[in-house]
Amino acid sequence: MRTEPLMKFNYRKGEDSLLYPELQISENEKTDQMPVGRFGNLWKNFMLENHPHRLSELVAQGKINEMILKVDEEAESRKERLIQELLTAQLMPDTEDTMERAAHMGMITDTAEEIMISELVLQPR
Repeated sequence: MRTEPLMKFNYRKGEDSLLYPELQISENEKTDQMPVGRFGNLWKNFMLENHPHRLSELVAQGKINEMILKVDEEAESRKERLIQELLTAQLMPDTEDTMERAAHMGMITDTAEEIMISELVLQPR
């Protein structure tokens, strides 16, 4: 069990003479302002439900936003690579029917997302 504090805080004295910690979400202000993507949000919810102590630790260390962005970027990159691999394995139908081609691409995209989510997003970090 950990005995040292997760973070060392700087304190400021309030008008009521109490000391208040100066909190910042992370060390990098840019990551604090980045929007959370679909897969980063999925990972955060997975961690909240299955590994809340690890999620709390990341929040306390100020690394939660960086981790969410990292998961989201890795997921998008992996999804694109999987789509290319699946298109190589299951070629686009040689037809003029746009709906058939769109359905094939939709199936490929859905398959790539399912694989990527199970491999990458639904994993504790």
